[in-house]
Amino acid sequence: MEWIGSTLAACTRLSPHHHTLAYGDKDAFVIVRQFRPAVYAAKCREAAEKGHPQPPKDSGFTFELCAGLVDKGGKSLEEITSEEIEEECGYRVAASQLRHVTSAVSSSGTTGAEHHIYYAAVDEAGRVGEGGGLKGHGEAIEVLALPFDSALAFVLDAALPKSPGLMFGITWALHALRSGEVAGRAAGAETGPLELRSVLPS
Repeated sequence: MEWIGSTLAACTRLSPHHHTLAYGDKDAFVIVRQFRPAVYAAKCREAAEKGHPQPPKDSGFTFELCAGLVDKGGKSLEEITSEEIEEECGYRVAASQLRHVTSAVSSSGTTGAEHHIYYAAVDEAGRVGEGGGLKGHGEAIEVLALPFDSALAFVLDAALPKSPGLMFGITWALHALRSGEVAGRAAGAETGPLELRSVLPS
């Protein structure tokens, strides 16, 4: 079975780069669910201010695109992006397969970091591992498949904590698939029930 996919990546000097994987046969995007200490700390502060018990660790997880820091000297943005896709999602994507989509400034009121967004096709033949990030660096990452037909509803659901990069990446990829700008089955106009599932074989 061949799984066709796509990757979006945002790279910045000492800032994250993000990737979205879309499986053709599975008709789904690949996203990650990652524990973010800053998010959990904010939840704990909010609970303390309201006199509530400390929230469960699960509340510190957010849905994101595959992401990483541009902090490897001597390597191009494309090379770093390729490495991050393999570390977090388990797929090997050559730097030459990455397509630059656009760039944007994030955290303009604080760091002024510039993000560079990339896209690439992937397939199951390129799987070289389970992904999940670098456990030695304290990363806790779950790799999930988000069906095309429920992707827009997912993006717009404020109850699901997610990054702006994911919201942009999924929205761009849906448009690109529907317009034929990138190869793959376009998501239907109707939205189906949300069902996030592991990308690993059961």
